[in-house]
Formats: sequence, structure tokens, C-alpha cells
Amino acid sequence: MSKAKSTRTEGQGASAQANIASCLGPVIKERPDQAAIIFPLKKGYASWTYKQLGQTIDSYAQVLQEGGVEAGQRVLLGLKNGPDLIACVFALFKLGAVPVLLDPGMGRENLLRCIEHVEPQAFIGMRALHLYRLFHRAPFKSVLHNFTATEWFPGCINISKEAASHQGSVPVAAVRPTDMAAILFTSGSTGKAKGVVYQHRIFQEQIKYLRDLFHFKPGELDLPGYPLFGLFDLALGMTVVLPRLDPSKPAACDPALLVGSIEEFDITNGQGSPAIWRKVAQYCQDEELSLEPIERVITFGAPVGLDLLENLRSVLGEGGEVYTPYGATESLPVALVSGSFVLDHAAKRTIEGAGTCVGKPVPGMEVRIIKITDQPIEKFSEDLVLPDGEVGEIVAYGPVVTQEYYREEEANRLAKIADERGGKWHRMGDTGYFDNNRDLWFCGRKDHRVETPKGTIFPVMVEGMANNHPRVFRSALVGVGERGQQQPVLIVETKPGSLPEDEKGQEQLKRQILGRYDENELYKQIEEVLFLESFPVDPRHNVKIDRQELARWATEELQRK
Repeated sequence: MSKAKSTRTEGQGASAQANIASCLGPVIKERPDQAAIIFPLKKGYASWTYKQLGQTIDSYAQVLQEGGVEAGQRVLLGLKNGPDLIACVFALFKLGAVPVLLDPGMGRENLLRCIEHVEPQAFIGMRALHLYRLFHRAPFKSVLHNFTATEWFPGCINISKEAASHQGSVPVAAVRPTDMAAILFTSGSTGKAKGVVYQHRIFQEQIKYLRDLFHFKPGELDLPGYPLFGLFDLALGMTVVLPRLDPSKPAACDPALLVGSIEEFDITNGQGSPAIWRKVAQYCQDEELSLEPIERVITFGAPVGLDLLENLRSVLGEGGEVYTPYGATESLPVALVSGSFVLDHAAKRTIEGAGTCVGKPVPGMEVRIIKITDQPIEKFSEDLVLPDGEVGEIVAYGPVVTQEYYREEEANRLAKIADERGGKWHRMGDTGYFDNNRDLWFCGRKDHRVETPKGTIFPVMVEGMANNHPRVFRSALVGVGERGQQQPVLIVETKPGSLPEDEKGQEQLKRQILGRYDENELYKQIEEVLFLESFPVDPRHNVKIDRQELARWATEELQRK
């Protein structure tokens, strides 16, 4: 960053307190000897105290600064989930640089396109990724400074090795609350992967929400299934216990290892994809174990099935609760619901076709349901808002709503709505409605709605009715054909060993499922049920159904028939 740019920033109300890195200083001062990060080794575990973490962040920041990293520069991160990743992110925050975090499961083509799009000026990566860089030079052409965290690679600065000779502290860079703090890429599971611009103030607000909504206390131990949440834990004075799992493949986790960590360290909080907790709950049931230490399980990434909530409730200790925040990379949290509320109050309505209850909007967040359109909306107006009970698109406005995608003009036009107060509403891309109690119900992605000659069908409402069948694990409604003339097709993944092998048995199962729609004129159009052994799912949480792929498959199946 040039000197002139730095001076301009300081002249517009910049301060060190606005920098998200400033949240860590008081915790290090108050709790120097508390374990900040506990991380697995090949055998056993190691840990860093808060004092060690603070010293490591400072020494890493010095090495990065000497290696050419400046405030405002975009720095691509490609490290394994571990203490060095956490230290590097905070070191970059402290320098006022901008970490760029890519989803490891987005696929090679998406990955290279995103790197080229964001034009990072520095790259901190594993040796394997630097080797990859040498064979795909074009996307990395903007990179001026290359680093590894712990490994040797020609032309790269080894941060941890160089840090050994650096001591002293590094001041937190002064920034404005609205300055860019990081770029977090969406997974691309529901469209093109896009870089979401996070301002420092948004991270600050998210920390407040986590503290207020979940009553986290300093000293608690958290097992985060997604790396970013470990950063929030540290700002809250908690201990991060890094799990033995690959964050890019949560469904492949070994539940025995996770349960072992929960028991060994008395974990009080667990976060992650429903794919993780489904395996953990099943393991505990099979082994007749109870997750006594856990006070909260926080799941995210997709609606949580009623069977998973039941299974988790059966293995959690007394007072343990499951929470599902509703939101997206672009705005989180928007609403919150507990598993107890869903099971005790909303489950019956889900089975009857009401959709999935995601709870009430969190305090300070404004949520509206607006008329569905695929066109841009320039300015927000109350004329757009639908009455309670009517399904429309969910939009959100508030302190954690991001204001833009990075260098994505068309995406910004489609996803953001200007408000007269100066901020922007985010169009969640989801459909839903408010009930009479002002609880928010999710009815499916807007792009996944099925528009038939008789009207629009919202998939999640239909699927809730099918998923209650004892043989059904999950289902997905897709549309075959052109919008307005689509044929609704229900695709079903049965529970293991539940699909009849003979054609007669399968036909009987189809009739049982379709019989649930007999009393609904709109749903009676669903005449085709197809069975698929395993659904394609998203790379990040391994739980969002890839409905576009299913629609292509259903089209081919019907043509084949």
C-alpha cells in the first residue's frame, strides 16, 4: 500500500480498536496461561497458551512484513487447519492486510478462477499448493511474495523458521470499521463461487452475537468443525480444540476420534456440519455413549433433519441443546432456532408440509419476505413486502449483512438492495414466510422452485411430507422442463437397506409416498418418483443437495423411460 493511501485511511477516523485483531489483546493479557489452541499431532496433542499465541502472531507478523506484506494487500491462504493457519490470519489482521480464504472443496477449476479473479499480492500455502502454482502460473501472476508456514519450498519464506529469530510486539494497524478485513469465498454449491467482502465491523458484530446468543464464557472448550469458527472462539477467550478431521470432507470424519476428543477434554461446545453430527450421534447410539460434557451443538450449512435432532437429543446430557443458526456467508446470523423448539413445536407442521422452521430473527436484524423476482431490485420499499403466511424471497438488513461481493458487479446488482438509511439489504436467495407467531419458515432456494402450469411448488415444503416416511432418508423435488411448464419429479434416497429390490415393492413404496399429496391440488401434479442410491451434495458441508445435478439426472431418466 502506498504512503498516500495509508495517510488517507488514518485521516478518516481509523483506529486500532476498529481492527478485528484488537479483540485478542485483552484476552492475552487477562488469560496468558490458559490454553488457546489444542491441536492434534500424529500421536497425542500439543497446545499453545494465549501468551504463546500472542508471541507467535507478533513474530509471524514481523516476518510477513519484512517479506513484503503491507496493509491493504490481499493475501491468499492455503494452509491446513491448524495453529499456523490461525496465527497467520491474526497476523494479517494485525498488519491491516486482507486474508483471502478459499473453500478447499470448491474444485480445481473454481479454485483457479477465484484466485485469478481476486488477484492476491501474496500467497501463504502448503508446499503441495506451491508446486501446484508452478504448473498453473496464470492465476498466480499477481503474487509478489510467497510464503510457507512450516515447510521448505524454493523461492518461499518459511514463516515459522524465520519467526524463531523475531521478538517483540507489533502494533495493531489502524483501520476504519468499514475497511475490508477479509474475503471469504462461498463454496459455489448453489452457483458460481463468489468472494464476500467482510469489513472489520462485521467480524466485531459477529463476536457480539455469538456472546449474546449462546452465552459463551471464557475458558470454555470448543470443537469447531469449520476452521473460521476457531478465530471467533479465541476472541471470546475460549479454548479451541482442533478436531481430527478434514474440514473439506466433513462426512468422512471418524466419529470415534471426535467423541474421544469430547471426552478427553470435556468439550462444552461443538460446531459443524450436520454431516459430522449425524455420524457422531449414530456412533454414540451404537456404543451406548452419552455426550455429557456438551452444552451446545451448533449446526449450520443446511436444514437439519428431524431424525438428526431426535438422535442428538437422545445422546446429549441433561441441559444439552442443539442450535441451528440460519444465514449465509453473506449474512450470519439472521435467525436462530433450538432443536427442542423444532421437535416440540414445529416438527408436526414440517411433516404436514409447512417447510422448515428456522426460528425468530436475532435481535438487531431486520428480516422481510418480498415478492419473488429474478430481476435486480434497485431500492427497498415496503411495497415489496408480502403479508405473513405468504411465501416469498427472504431479505435481511442489519449489522452482520455484508455489503458487496468482490469485483462482482452483476452479482451485486442481483443480491443487494439499497436502503434509504445508507446500508444494503441482502437477498438471501431463499424462499420462506413468517407464521402468525413471527417464526421464520424456510421453503427452499429461490432457484429451486418448481413452476408448473398449475402454480409454483416450493421443494422443502413437499419434501418434509415425504421425509417422514419410515423408509425415506431424504428427498428432493426438482423440475423437468422450462419454467412455467415444469414437470415436478420427486427423487428419493432411502435409508440403507430400505429400498425394495423388486419392481412391485418399489411401485408400492412410490404409491405410499405420493399418497401424502392426495389432498393438495397443487401437489397432486407430482406423479413421478425416482429412487437414487446416494444424492450428490455440496463440497463444504457435505449436506446441501445438488439439485441442478439431480434435475439433469431426472431429465435423462424420464427420457430413457
